[in-house]
Amino acid sequence: MPPPPFKWISCVVLLCYVLVAIEGSVVVYKHPWRADLSVGSVADVEGFDRVRTAQFHLCLIYAVELAMALGPCWCAMSPGWTQFDLLIHHAPYVGAVSLCFFGGHAQRWTAPMVMVLLTPSNEGMFIATALGAPDWINKFRRVFGFCGITALWCTESWIMLRNHIVHYQIGRDAMWPTLIDQICWGGIYYHFLLLRMYIRRWKKTRTL
Repeated sequence: MPPPPFKWISCVVLLCYVLVAIEGSVVVYKHPWRADLSVGSVADVEGFDRVRTAQFHLCLIYAVELAMALGPCWCAMSPGWTQFDLLIHHAPYVGAVSLCFFGGHAQRWTAPMVMVLLTPSNEGMFIATALGAPDWINKFRRVFGFCGITALWCTESWIMLRNHIVHYQIGRDAMWPTLIDQICWGGIYYHFLLLRMYIRRWKKTRTL
């Protein structure tokens, strides 16, 4: 997809990503990781509220980008992103986050939702590159993206295991949450594919 014909549109989307990236960095720094990653534990109320607000802001940006992709077929992260790429990245995520919060499942998945708040920086750097940023920004983005996705994939995988342990301990009463959690395999697999893509690119080019 081509970028928006008016440069200011891309700049506005970039600014939104920058603001959410700053907000996400604060959330990551303040999050009670030890409690949230332990079996049977959840984040504190204040920490959960910070995550919910930041996720709402991120999903709002994703919704705007989806509207641009489905309407005039623009993508501020061009070149490199097709309409299909953006749809499979943004739409399932917005749907999963909505299910988590409106279905009462978010507290079991707070840690991955905190970790994913590092990704707005990656997407913002995509737009910066499209706007003509120096090439080193793109190289830094790939390093940052690989590290961020690795951390996210590890967190998702551990939380999936943790949740299944907790569900097993609860027994049959946890059957519905267990079924809902299976949706998250899609995100875990998608991030695994991204990591494989990064590794294959490195093996092929030996460059950032």
